[in-house]
Amino acid sequence: MKDRQKRTFYDRIRGVFPDGGAWDAVTGGAWALLLFIDLYALDALFRVIYSGAALNSPSLWTPNVFTLSWCAIALGIALLLPRAVSRVFAVAWTVLFAALMLLHCGFYGFFGKFFSFSDLMFAGDGAEYFEFSYVRIRIIIYIGAVLAAAGAVFAALMMPKKRYGCRRAVSGAAAVIIGVVGIKLTHDYFARQYVEVAWDSYEHSADIYQSFTDTPKSMMLCGIYQYTARDAWLASGIDEALSGDGEMLDLISAYYAARPESVTTPMTGVCRGKNLILIQLEAIDTWVLTPEAMPNLYELYNESVVFDNHYAPTYLAGGTFNTELMANLGLYPPIYGGTTGIYASNYFPYSLPNAFRDEGYTARSFHNSSGETYSRGLIHENWGYERFYGGGDIGMPDVFFDSGLLEGFDLMTEGGKFFSFVVTYSGHGPYQGSEVSNKYYSKFAEIYPDADDAYIHAMAHAYETDLFIGGLTARLEAAGLRGSTVLAFYSDHYNYYVGDDSLVMKYKGVDDERLMKRVLFFVNDVDLGAVRVEKTTSSIDILPTIADMFGLSVNTRYYAGDSAFSDGGGYVIFEDDSWLYGERYYIKGVSEDDDFTRERCADASDRMFYSRRVLLYDYFARAGS
Repeated sequence: MKDRQKRTFYDRIRGVFPDGGAWDAVTGGAWALLLFIDLYALDALFRVIYSGAALNSPSLWTPNVFTLSWCAIALGIALLLPRAVSRVFAVAWTVLFAALMLLHCGFYGFFGKFFSFSDLMFAGDGAEYFEFSYVRIRIIIYIGAVLAAAGAVFAALMMPKKRYGCRRAVSGAAAVIIGVVGIKLTHDYFARQYVEVAWDSYEHSADIYQSFTDTPKSMMLCGIYQYTARDAWLASGIDEALSGDGEMLDLISAYYAARPESVTTPMTGVCRGKNLILIQLEAIDTWVLTPEAMPNLYELYNESVVFDNHYAPTYLAGGTFNTELMANLGLYPPIYGGTTGIYASNYFPYSLPNAFRDEGYTARSFHNSSGETYSRGLIHENWGYERFYGGGDIGMPDVFFDSGLLEGFDLMTEGGKFFSFVVTYSGHGPYQGSEVSNKYYSKFAEIYPDADDAYIHAMAHAYETDLFIGGLTARLEAAGLRGSTVLAFYSDHYNYYVGDDSLVMKYKGVDDERLMKRVLFFVNDVDLGAVRVEKTTSSIDILPTIADMFGLSVNTRYYAGDSAFSDGGGYVIFEDDSWLYGERYYIKGVSEDDDFTRERCADASDRMFYSRRVLLYDYFARAGS
């Protein structure tokens, strides 16, 4: 009985055959073939199901070469390892990539792009707000992941009991070598074809492979195995570290030296000497700014300098921090090779808080959550704020309710001249079961009886943010500070907590996911009154616009954006390298090229390329700027 219990799966199946040699002949190589096919099928299924994610996918043969090469490497490693270890490896490798496939699919369903290791910068903080209702994965992907894992387990159990021999070692080594050569040749092919700073060369797969910023196209070009390997390599920052630092620093210096040091506009200094409270609105989209949901903000909006065509692209997975850093630094975030460390330790002499402190202002920042979230405590102080105040620091009764931010009013307005940066929170999702929705949902269900559930939840959350704004203006009036204090507002991103972009596009009256990212940006100064600005702006233009209006003495050549009142800029660069310039809408890979388009593309490419390398290379510290 005891011996029978110890019989393996292999032994029981082998017993079906009258002659063990027949089974060995069948299974000797069958497990290897099954594992190889299993790994290839996993990637092929993923690419077929998500082929529509990449517009005009530029290549058909390269993902197959990459995937076949990686399958050969995985098989070779399995052959080289002892049988017990090989079993574990085969299953672990397959399960890992099956899990990554599910992660990519869930990520794409929410963000419209695939996961990148650089997004791990926000993983710990994002997990705090994660809800499974955000995840939308097709059932066939789940089935494929389970079948792939089952296939690997079956292949592992089929491995025959053979003494490790020379033939197996040679076969394994040969498979690894073939795989490495296949990857190297294809990688080198892209390197030969690549033309640096070729923004308009969307038809070239080499451009996509080298820049590796368009995750859907990069995935379809590489397959899941090569995408993972290259993504991890780029996210590690090793590629940048191995390049010539001195040469790159010289290139950055030459680029900025050719730009004007300062620009004067008709609005330069109109707010000079006044206080500023700059408020980043969490998920407050254009469609929630109604007299019913946000009466206080609505009134301010109609008495302000309003930037009607303002957009907030999300280059990073952390949409809030993405816009927060652009508004404070005037730089585009690097998509690869960036960690929170570059924001917590690099030198930023031209940041917004430093610009105000140079003019004799106090500079403080406030947010509901603690300083550990996104490492704001460290980062904000490194940017130049005297101190970051979390909800606990100012005694907020409940950090989910923005009205509690008024507990920090005295700290916000302390000092002869003050600049305070406030990041709201109540607009944040998830909505279902949230404390904010529980408090205000019925109120807005009555106001909007025919609206869908997501719309009502969004209005309830916006209302709580508006209570803070109403309380803030009332306190400023009572303190005699309203006339000397400018209130500036901008949205961090469109409201993606609705969980259905088609609904958001319906609310906003657009049929394009890029145009859906038009959000709020306006500056309220009681002495300026209502002004409408038609020029296209984006998050990168917030800092230079504020600096212009306050007449701050900063070297604006280092900002990637422009003042909304200057002759420069005037366009938003979206995540996929498309852009909007007034009525001119360039969609990369679709729009016709002409001289104007090529000139605009080259300018956009330079702005993003050099801006990101300022961060990656800690340019201001190393170049002594």
